[in-house]
Amino acid sequence: MSKITANGKLVNSTDGCVLLSKRESNQGMGYLQIRILHEQAKHLPGNMITEYFNKLEMVTGTGVVNSIPTCIVRVEHDGIDILKMKEELKQSLIIDNILLEGDGFAYLKVKTPGPIQLLIGAEEEAWIMPPTSLSKENGFFMTIHGTPDGLKRIKDKLEVLIPKKMEMRISKLLIGDWMIAPNLPVRRKLVIETAVEMGYYSVPRTCNQNDIADLLGIKQGTVAEHLQHAESLIINSWTQHTSRSESSD
Repeated sequence: MSKITANGKLVNSTDGCVLLSKRESNQGMGYLQIRILHEQAKHLPGNMITEYFNKLEMVTGTGVVNSIPTCIVRVEHDGIDILKMKEELKQSLIIDNILLEGDGFAYLKVKTPGPIQLLIGAEEEAWIMPPTSLSKENGFFMTIHGTPDGLKRIKDKLEVLIPKKMEMRISKLLIGDWMIAPNLPVRRKLVIETAVEMGYYSVPRTCNQNDIADLLGIKQGTVAEHLQHAESLIINSWTQHTSRSESSD
């Protein structure tokens, strides 16, 4: 069985190696990264996703519903009708809403009920975060952030879930400032934090912009403006950091 040292180095295993990297910050938090080749993950439900989408990338996590992680993802495809294939994908990707759709791409709000995602969703001290992606070309890449104890439990369970014959390699560390959320003005930060706490980004949504406006004593249009600017900043920050991370590979 493979082991990971405190500084994130991989110890060779006679049965192959686990593609995990580990890093702890000064605050005691850290992350694991795993990469699985497409050919090595054909037994996992997520393999079905690559039959419809050329690439799936996590934009941001939105919580956990009944131990199932929820998130916003960007998908690339060759002109498929996403609504028509929702039923076929439900074992690996539950599509709750199409947020934005363009020529060959879409932003979706989804639940991810695959075995790896459920394993992480049941762990209170670890969660999935970007960069996390899936494609036939590059396989499955996932970043898991959490406490040292939470990450160790996840690592141990992954080594049981993933067959020993599956080859995995150590991932490069993330660019450190990706771990820090983009800075927001105080008022805008208050609006988006209130939206999260009230369930605006939950599935199903438990409030609307008018509810947020009433609580904060501002107009609904002001809430909409703050949320739009904050979401734009977060997505643009994600895009920049993803590009920088890829260029360092």
